[in-house]
Amino acid sequence: MRNWHSLYEIFQFPIGVIMFALFLLGAGNIVANPAFTPFITIHNDFILRIAEACTRIGSFLIVNFPLFFLIRSVTKRSGSATTILSALFGYIAYLVFTMYFTRTDLPSTAYSSILGISLSSSITSLAGAVRYPLQTGLIPTFLLSFVTLGSYARTRHSSDYGFFSFVNKDVMCVIRTVLFSCIIGALIGYAWPYLLQALQRVITFISADTTNPINLMLYGVLERFLCVLNLGTLIRTPFWYGTNGGSWLNMAGISIAGDVNIWTGQYAANSLTGITGRFITPYYVLNMFAIPGLIWGIFSINTDKLERRRLLFYEILITLISLFTGCLLPLELTLFFLCPLLFIFHLAYTGILFGVFQAMGVYLGFNYTGTGAMAVMPGTILEYLTYFSHGGLTSSLLKILLVGVISFFIYFLFTRIYFKYLSLDLFRVGDKDRLIDGTIEAVGGIENVKLVHSSLNRLIISLYNPTKLNITKLKSLGSIRVHETKAGYAISYGAASTMVRIGIDQRMRDYVRKVD
Repeated sequence: MRNWHSLYEIFQFPIGVIMFALFLLGAGNIVANPAFTPFITIHNDFILRIAEACTRIGSFLIVNFPLFFLIRSVTKRSGSATTILSALFGYIAYLVFTMYFTRTDLPSTAYSSILGISLSSSITSLAGAVRYPLQTGLIPTFLLSFVTLGSYARTRHSSDYGFFSFVNKDVMCVIRTVLFSCIIGALIGYAWPYLLQALQRVITFISADTTNPINLMLYGVLERFLCVLNLGTLIRTPFWYGTNGGSWLNMAGISIAGDVNIWTGQYAANSLTGITGRFITPYYVLNMFAIPGLIWGIFSINTDKLERRRLLFYEILITLISLFTGCLLPLELTLFFLCPLLFIFHLAYTGILFGVFQAMGVYLGFNYTGTGAMAVMPGTILEYLTYFSHGGLTSSLLKILLVGVISFFIYFLFTRIYFKYLSLDLFRVGDKDRLIDGTIEAVGGIENVKLVHSSLNRLIISLYNPTKLNITKLKSLGSIRVHETKAGYAISYGAASTMVRIGIDQRMRDYVRKVD
């Protein structure tokens, strides 16, 4: 668990970059999206160029975030520029080999022009259409990170008198990384179709009866989990733009497929049937209510008043991003690495929302004419407000508002309950007491504790006598990092920090009563 929580420390920076990318994407979308003309109408060419540029930058950062995770991982652990170049070259080699060693009959969503890489070969078995790398999301991030760091460590200890001693150690690191990355790319190329077949069976099962709330619940859970792995296109595209999401024959006799396409076409024709939008509706609750509830639930567990004042503007900004653009991905990645149980709760609640809205017959779609699946923003407050001008949607809008308010309080309360009572000792009885007692011992006893605070992932302790601090003991207890701040010593215990703080607070009160 300590190693798993350390991933949050490593990936905190790229998660922040994704948040910035969403801000850029959202700002550009608000300015340039014609769906928002009732609120914003801009005809200035310069502003529109800036808005479109922001959209492009944000989309690129979001679509390619596994590469940024990979670079951050090898940089944080080694601190060498050699690992960065090795990881980049290895990633490119991996992508190229997935093109050469995978089948060509997979669904189009299985491939992606990552970093503009494509293949047009004269080899007989590969001739024909242009081929693209497999879209494997975050999976190569972990595999290639392990390969790169292993290659770097191995070459640091290589002999200067070996058979390949004429090759520089840094170059040898690149060679080893690229070689193993090619092997991984070939193996993934062979194995990936079997995983896609299993996913396709699930998609077929869901699409067999999209009026069944259970099927929609399964879709909701699977869709959010795949989006966290950067594989959301595999399930979104068939339902949003394909026949799995239904079909509709417009007045011109043209068949339109996909839930998003149907909603957009029907809304433009002012002929909503009331059965489309089911794959989008929960996003309005998640972005406008549930995620803000999570954000402020996390903020409320921070007990340091100075820290709370410092973070207040940041929390307001994230809330606004959630309302106007959506920030599910970075927050889900935070939960995934920092508090997996809370992430599981979020997945389950998302599935419940899909099922509940289907059972209630409440549908509110996404007015979108593109074909993007990853860098798109359904369920924003501006789009929600535009639908009030459509009288037939008033009932659905009010029901979504009611469910949303309830969801805000559920997320807020469960977040507080999780950090205060469930982040430790849930499956391994006694861990909480062992960690609390061990921490007190490591800081020199309860009588040496002046003040204790906690935040999302850190415990801050102010000591009367800092020389009694035993950092080695704290790290053996599971602390990822210990460093001194103005408020005291910050001990990174991950999600367990709040429970440890509560336990130490109780021990301090017991000690004072005993002394008195």
